[in-house]
Amino acid sequence: MKNRIMKNLWLKLLALVVAFIVWLVIINITDPTISRQFTGIPVDILNENVITSANQVYEVESGKTVDVTVKGKRSFIEELEEEDFYASADLSKLSTVNTAGIQVKLLNKTTKDNFELDWNNEVLRVSLEKRDSRQFKIQITTEGDLAESYVLGEIVTQPNMIDISGGASKVKRVASVGAMLHLNGQSQDFEADVTPILYDDDKDVIDGSNVTFSKDKIRVKIQVVPTKKIPVFVDVTGTPAEGYRHIQTDFKPESVMVSGAKADLDKLKSITIPVDISDAKKDVEQEVDLTKYIQPSGCKLEDEFNAVSIRCVIEKNGKRTFSFVNTDINVKNLPKDLNFSYIDENQRHTIHISGSEEDLQGITLTSLGAAIDVEGLGAGRHRVEILFDLPPALKLRSKVWVEVLLTQSGEKPQESNVPPAATPEVE
Repeated sequence: MKNRIMKNLWLKLLALVVAFIVWLVIINITDPTISRQFTGIPVDILNENVITSANQVYEVESGKTVDVTVKGKRSFIEELEEEDFYASADLSKLSTVNTAGIQVKLLNKTTKDNFELDWNNEVLRVSLEKRDSRQFKIQITTEGDLAESYVLGEIVTQPNMIDISGGASKVKRVASVGAMLHLNGQSQDFEADVTPILYDDDKDVIDGSNVTFSKDKIRVKIQVVPTKKIPVFVDVTGTPAEGYRHIQTDFKPESVMVSGAKADLDKLKSITIPVDISDAKKDVEQEVDLTKYIQPSGCKLEDEFNAVSIRCVIEKNGKRTFSFVNTDINVKNLPKDLNFSYIDENQRHTIHISGSEEDLQGITLTSLGAAIDVEGLGAGRHRVEILFDLPPALKLRSKVWVEVLLTQSGEKPQESNVPPAATPEVE
């Protein structure tokens, strides 16, 4: 069998090639009629002025494109491309149901043979609406970032007002007209062209098709200004009332971010806020507007807040206040057969000590020697007075007590879920 197939193989192949050539010749001579479809041919809309002159606008509901089937000689059909077709619809021939017939023809194509075009009598369907116009101020929003240590300065749009015109229902939905400005590490003034965008009351974008703008592009000029971190200081003046003293001054923020021309920023070294505590008998607290103290005037505050909060602590002479927690207390005379724990290890106590300024001068929390004596106490819960090692000339204004738990050795003491103790403070 194999020998039969391979015998005179080249003659068989030659015969096959010759047969194919003959078939091509016959096909080309006969040039049969075939059909071919072209899809998505765009429809050109004619005589729009018929609608606009009546102060109306239209929106295409269907018929923006059309599919065309061509029937003719194969030699002619195979040379066609989509660009060879032209479709149009004339709005001056609009029917009472707002449709206009679509017409399709071939462009720049000639043939001696007949051909047929079929687009199934498709029509352009439109909706009509009364035209409305409104005017809006352009609102610029930004996306991205400038170079580090730079912020946006003045933004000028040309024009700063824009007119929109379109169907009344769509124009009525427009709450604002904005434009998106893209930032990409700029460190100097620049200009850009942006496209107006329609927004509704919820800041959602409205499709701008069939809406005309008095300007399709908005020219935006953007000022880019450098920034600088400036320290804030408080200058306390005056003397408290007789018998009182100024302990300390707290304020926030301690620095602010300021923008301005480089020459102005170079001159601005710090911001100093004056506070007068003359004749004060209690803490002096103020909220001061920082903008009043920024010089030169060309500089601008860039932080979210524009005020500094100040508190000058005023205390009466002959009084010291200390704050501590239970873990700062020494335990004395604990029996060997008892375990000791606090009911609340992190309980905070505040004590007030009075006396002469000279005696109070050297008092510290450590020198006070806070302690409790549990001698003679048995197992159980006890309320014990905290004792202090005070010089005779000083007086504790009120006694302080603490609750403790004593348990027999080997018994599990009461567990505490209270957080660890904080660092003692002196007020």
